[in-house]
Amino acid sequence: MRHDRREETMPQWQSPRRATVTPVIMVKDVMKTIEFAKDVFDGELVDPPLMRSNGELWNAEMRIGDSTIMFNAPPTGHEIRGFIYVHVPDADATSKKALDAGAQPVMEPSEQFYGEYDGGFQDGQGNIWWVSTHRQVLSPEEIEKGARAFEEKMADMQKQSG
Repeated sequence: MRHDRREETMPQWQSPRRATVTPVIMVKDVMKTIEFAKDVFDGELVDPPLMRSNGELWNAEMRIGDSTIMFNAPPTGHEIRGFIYVHVPDADATSKKALDAGAQPVMEPSEQFYGEYDGGFQDGQGNIWWVSTHRQVLSPEEIEKGARAFEEKMADMQKQSG
């Protein structure tokens, strides 16, 4: 297990291995999602997975960068797919890696009005992974202006297509 500097300053009521908010993904064939995240994001399991007596996954925790994601096999009929936003050094390279691993494209990475270069893909279990490379720091006013221009562009596109 990796030592995390946060362990020294975290309150006793919070797990030293997790941030205040930790996403949980609960899908059928959850081990495939874990392998996908390991392959695409170089994720590392925090500990060996905890398995149920029937051989299904009970719980696994993975570190991706400085974040933790929990994975569980769902009770029948209670899948909870994830929409996970991941900052990466190269959104294009990560997207290619994901598509090569069998993901389906949702949106090709592109420049966004809020200063990010991002796009997404869906893994084989239905989770959406959005990858982003930060490009520039913008003021709230600049983001607001970009949002209004984007809305206008989208409205024009809808008028032309409909």
